[in-house]
Amino acid sequence: MTTPQTAQATAAPSARRAPSILVVDDSEEMRQLLEDVLAERGYRVTTAPSATRALELLASERPDLIVTDLLMPGMSGFSLRSLMLRRPELSTIPVVVVSAYWRRPSETLDVVEVLGKPLNVDRLLEVVQRVAPLQAS
Repeated sequence: MTTPQTAQATAAPSARRAPSILVVDDSEEMRQLLEDVLAERGYRVTTAPSATRALELLASERPDLIVTDLLMPGMSGFSLRSLMLRRPELSTIPVVVVSAYWRRPSETLDVVEVLGKPLNVDRLLEVVQRVAPLQAS
């Protein structure tokens, strides 16, 4: 598997591009799970194994949503979000956190939602659909 990997869903083509989601997690299993679940629903998914790699991708891409872990080696998801908030071109990208270690309200991080691990996939999909809705077929 190459990272970042962009997955295209096999949904019928439409005039509007499917929303893009950047998944950031140091766990290859979690990245693959999120990529599979989101791509199956029709989202365009790019993955990054670290917050540092996510920032590199954000230099040339503007996803409609970022789904990130918080505790990762090197730069944390906390630091990623903090850096994004200081850069006007990145500050408006919505962020959903998926983490086993964060239980405080999402307002603390200025994110859309904080979801725990183990992940409730149905809840994730509800949040993603609210933030980056797919066009009805």
